[in-house]
Amino acid sequence: MRQLLSSAEDMFHYYNLDDTDHDSINKFLSSLVERALVELEASSCIGIGDDGSSIEALTLGRISSYYYLNHLTVRMFQDNLTPNSTLEELLTMLSDAHEYAELPVRHNEDQINSELAPRLPLAVNPHSYDSAHTKAHLLFQAHFSQSTLPSTDYLTDTKSVLDQAIRILQAMLDATADQGNLIPALHVINLVQMVVQGRWAHESSLLILPHIHSYNLHCIRYVGDKTGKKRTAIESLPELMAYAEDRFELLLEMLEGEIERKEISQVYTVLQQLPVIDVKMTVRGWWEGETGQVEKMVPMSHKGGSRPDKDWIPVHADQEYVLNVELRRANKVKKHDSKAYTSRFPKPKDEGWFLVIGEVDKKELIALKRVGYVRNRTNVQLALYTPEIPGRVIYTLYLMSDAYLGLDQQYDICLDVVPASIEAQVNTELKEELEGLDF
Repeated sequence: MRQLLSSAEDMFHYYNLDDTDHDSINKFLSSLVERALVELEASSCIGIGDDGSSIEALTLGRISSYYYLNHLTVRMFQDNLTPNSTLEELLTMLSDAHEYAELPVRHNEDQINSELAPRLPLAVNPHSYDSAHTKAHLLFQAHFSQSTLPSTDYLTDTKSVLDQAIRILQAMLDATADQGNLIPALHVINLVQMVVQGRWAHESSLLILPHIHSYNLHCIRYVGDKTGKKRTAIESLPELMAYAEDRFELLLEMLEGEIERKEISQVYTVLQQLPVIDVKMTVRGWWEGETGQVEKMVPMSHKGGSRPDKDWIPVHADQEYVLNVELRRANKVKKHDSKAYTSRFPKPKDEGWFLVIGEVDKKELIALKRVGYVRNRTNVQLALYTPEIPGRVIYTLYLMSDAYLGLDQQYDICLDVVPASIEAQVNTELKEELEGLDF
């Protein structure tokens, strides 16, 4: 009984309760709830009605809840994300996430951090070596640079940091997409790839292969083509994948003497499992004079420079269309091979993709959708709203891996925006209403 009374007294002191009567407890709990709501409102996670009787969940609140993040993290995103945020700035935001506030900085590790920092490419605040967030920043850099860590504790801490990084970056991507900012969205996806592969985005994508280092690249740069008649330059992962497709002897000829034969076999195995995705696009919607919905192919062969008239798809201004993206895996894999090659990530990860539509000239993000593992063929629909003012506009589709560096693709969607059509708008709205009915 004395122990119970002592525990109760401790609880009262802990919560600063004067007594245990009903009114005191009710006042304490009401104050606690009010402070929590004020904090969530300050973080733009909820909206509170003018009379205080209604509470509405806002976009940042939903993002925070979905990814199990502290509201202070999404508040930091809102305060710091800009249309021109650089990859380096986004890495700092990632490291400053509240989820890393409890990362241990043990005795004397501030000194270790001060010795580690000069060996890494990005500068950190020299007065914050005892900060958990600065340590997280250094661990990310060491992971991307494949630097030797000073102790096993740092290896354990790196695994802890990486384990939370993907969901924090997913939330950051949703936050910047909600703002409609294209450039930081693409940078966040690059950061996801960097975290998974343990490499910097600006490095050669060939370095994600096993046993391939910067000093091996000279063997890959210039090689004979499949006919053996001329030399060809290989600068990227897709080029090497195409060169060595089903031709182990070509890879052997390239790397023999540089690495062991069994290591060459491992390189070849990884090359064969990397995804080769073919893309086709159509635009579906209503056009004036048509009796029903029409689907038009998006030309994808013309690259850069001036575009011929046949590449431009006429669409009505201020109208919704649907972009259908067909993703087809050209290289077949076994069912159990859906896992990505992630030798430096602490746990297995399925391949996945981001589809992003943006208007580069305005740095505006139009649409974003996540796509899971593409086994054979996958069709994805994205809503596409045309500008209100007639004229020619180019949207760009980005297909970006959530696991690999160097496998991203992009395609221009050339739209010739013609004056709005009342007939087409009515048909579109009628279709939406009919789809919403439950017969």
